[in-house]
Amino acid sequence: MKEICRVLGKFFLGLTVCLLIPLGVAVIYEYFLEPEFNVGATWAFLETMGISLAIGLLLKKVSPRAKGRLQRKESIFLVAVIWFITAAMGSLPFLFSGVLKNPIDAYFESMSGLTTTGVSILHPKAYDASGAEIPIIAENPIDPTIVYTFSGTVTPLRDKTGALLAEGLEALGKPLLFWRCFMEWIGGMGIVLLFIAILPALGMGGKMLFESEMSGVSKEGMTPRIRETASLLWKIYAGLTCVQIALLIFTNDRISLFDAVTLTFSTISTGGFTVHNNGIMGFQNSLTQAIIVIFMILGSLNFTLYFHTLRGKFYRLYEPEFYLYLIVLIGGCLLMSWNLWNTPQGLSNHYYSLTSALANGSFQAISALTSTGFFISNYDMWPYTCQLLILILMYIGGMSGSTTGGIKIARYVIILKVIKRKIETLFRPELVRIVKVGEREISDKMAITTLTFFCVVIAVVIIGSYLLIMDQNDPQTALGVISCMINNNSLLLGGTGAFGSFAFLTPFSKIVSIVSMALGRLEYFSLLVLFIPAFWKKT
Repeated sequence: MKEICRVLGKFFLGLTVCLLIPLGVAVIYEYFLEPEFNVGATWAFLETMGISLAIGLLLKKVSPRAKGRLQRKESIFLVAVIWFITAAMGSLPFLFSGVLKNPIDAYFESMSGLTTTGVSILHPKAYDASGAEIPIIAENPIDPTIVYTFSGTVTPLRDKTGALLAEGLEALGKPLLFWRCFMEWIGGMGIVLLFIAILPALGMGGKMLFESEMSGVSKEGMTPRIRETASLLWKIYAGLTCVQIALLIFTNDRISLFDAVTLTFSTISTGGFTVHNNGIMGFQNSLTQAIIVIFMILGSLNFTLYFHTLRGKFYRLYEPEFYLYLIVLIGGCLLMSWNLWNTPQGLSNHYYSLTSALANGSFQAISALTSTGFFISNYDMWPYTCQLLILILMYIGGMSGSTTGGIKIARYVIILKVIKRKIETLFRPELVRIVKVGEREISDKMAITTLTFFCVVIAVVIIGSYLLIMDQNDPQTALGVISCMINNNSLLLGGTGAFGSFAFLTPFSKIVSIVSMALGRLEYFSLLVLFIPAFWKKT
């Protein structure tokens, strides 16, 4: 227990330092650049920092004689605890500023950012002529007979005279909008990975924390020391971030530094949060959209490939996962565009030409595959084949060791190899063949783990959908919501549609969604193991 307290104490102290960045943004905007948009974010961040600092010092005090080594059980437990307590700390600025009143809503928004899911419960409140708040009534865009009645979550921002300054998402003010995107950026590479990179070595515990945090099948380290590996991954991540910010500013003179930074945070982390009510549709610039597409793809690649490429080891690109991913990406773009071509653009009499179908279809396919969740058109009005393809691409996901969600390409490679071997043994039972992916041998242990992973995904989808249907959600919306959560993707099929929010969910459905987001981000096993009684035994 002392070891856990020691690590958590250092983590809270590190989190306090990280909060200095959004605090600085809050001071600049609320007291200098946009004082009329002051929502109290500065004091909210100060209070959050005070709580984090107090907890960190307390935990450090109760563990002065900790030896500094972690075993496997403690490492797995710490990864789960750190993600949930970080989401709790991330929700405090929303609550302390008064922007969100409901703790579940604030926690939902925070967990969505940290897991790079990008879904949001932020929705403008509605009022009648007398100024009294009224319920919001929204139709399901696919089935108009399904109607949702719910309350808005964000009060419009007004000046001292009562004039409307902003509503909806933009009523949060720049500091809190920055905080949402900043949480995505931190969560994209991983909270625990950042923790490993900046803190002193944790012995074998550092390696196990790394393995529990990293996504995908292979937990390959780029260097012998885990701390050095984590540091290099974060340097590559930060470097790509700086490049995208520079490109956005230099190619679009209408984009502000704030927009460039927040948009980059959401893109390279494949998160999907935006800072405008109309999302990225407000950036009517082909170069901006092209840059977003490029960096969505870059964020979906295995980050170890960048390291090896920078070292001149180009042969490391000759891996089946990389090539299969490119095939799926290009094939998804072409198939989406083909299904979209010559279909009506919404309710208008205009039809998608070949070029517009390629532009819109490719963007949406890449957004779905990389789990980013951006959209530049109303996919609710697209053919059902396109919507089904979006759902399929969400479940495929990007490469192992990337910032994306989904099942990951590497697991599909392994499962296809295993299926092929099994089919061969039906007519050649004497055959003994080693399953290989490229030059890497796939052991029976890894094959069983991969098959188990697929079974767990199916079980979570079934159980999660059932719980949401029990909570009065229609089956299509239930499947759409749970697919968003476990794949950390914000492209909702059903519910209130592409332009809606998740505010229509009940508190119970939001809790189910929060757990599902964490399960998807930590790839199930690191959380599910906590429910095994044997895990808690001392021997």
